[in-house]
Amino acid sequence: MIVNLKCGECGHVYDFDVGEPDMDDEGKLVFENIPECPKCKARDKELLTEKGQGQMTTWYLGDL
Repeated sequence: MIVNLKCGECGHVYDFDVGEPDMDDEGKLVFENIPECPKCKARDKELLTEKGQGQMTTWYLGDL
């Protein structure tokens, strides 16, 4: 699944193929592929953009 993300380090907005999203036991979103910023190469520092939040909401509601 491709999700719109924002780097928590440099602020760059990008689309990333996160693979299959899932939720852990605490309700935290977990991605199959660890996001890496194409600009600064920061790993696992992603934030969901507004678009990304909508994508994850659609995924979650479709998964119920």
